[in-house]
Amino acid sequence: PTQSGPPICPRRTSSIAAASPGLVRYSSRPALRFMAPNVLASTALSSAHDCNCARPGWGSHRYDAKVARRHSDTTRRRAILGFALVGIVGCGGSSASVVDVLAASSYTDVADELETLLEDELGIDIRFSFGSSGTFLEQLNQGAPAAVVITANGETMRRLESAELVDASIAMNRNELIIVTADTTIGQSINSLADLAASGDAVTVVCASTAPCGAATDQLLKQAGLTLSPASREPNVRATLTKVILGEADAAIVYRTDAQVRPDLRFVEITDTVDVVGRAASVTGKANGANIIEVLGSAAAAEILADAGFSAP
Repeated sequence: PTQSGPPICPRRTSSIAAASPGLVRYSSRPALRFMAPNVLASTALSSAHDCNCARPGWGSHRYDAKVARRHSDTTRRRAILGFALVGIVGCGGSSASVVDVLAASSYTDVADELETLLEDELGIDIRFSFGSSGTFLEQLNQGAPAAVVITANGETMRRLESAELVDASIAMNRNELIIVTADTTIGQSINSLADLAASGDAVTVVCASTAPCGAATDQLLKQAGLTLSPASREPNVRATLTKVILGEADAAIVYRTDAQVRPDLRFVEITDTVDVVGRAASVTGKANGANIIEVLGSAAAAEILADAGFSAP
């Protein structure tokens, strides 16, 4: 990261960073800053020394980083949250005025509008953070400061409910798997799931089996009677998509909603694809959780999700 000028707090900057598996979110709405984990340790002390943030809180430091790309002039890019690193830096303790929502990475591009809706309806400061749903059980057990959890599938939520970490959940939306390919000769040769499995030249990536998108991919291949040998299995759907975006893979299996944000990629429909149902629940004992769930289950939230490509549950 590079630094110039006097110290700047996150709420007074408009820098935007691209979502990437190598970046971690350390700031809150209305502006975001991102920092690569491998430079966190070397900059934490100096950043803490010169931070003059007006509002202390989880991730309230400012960090200067290259802007990878802008999704649009009005939509901030989000990054994958590593809760284990959050406690390393901070202008102070966690702010009671901020309510955290831990969401699956497939909700990255719709979070801004949901955040605005929640803040307008409830009059509280909402902060979304993202990761693979498969890690949420461990993160909540370790005390992640989330009042609400949104998972990409029902199985993950059932595990959280069985562990009595969350209250009763609601179905928010439905998503489905799709193939994305690079606009290359190899990518253009893939026109079906069978083509993808049969290709000996395509570098293919999918989600890890522990992530909902990976579990759905495994189910998809099993029901199709196909075997796929991916070059890698990424921790979540955004990391998987990023491999194709960066030219490190020819094809990937991701959620439809994630594919929609990259019209420069080719979409290949999957016959008899697998649907996954996203669910939301308040974390047991956390204030404001039930109110947030009520808004997330409203018609206004459903309209936002539909505009982003999610189907009704």
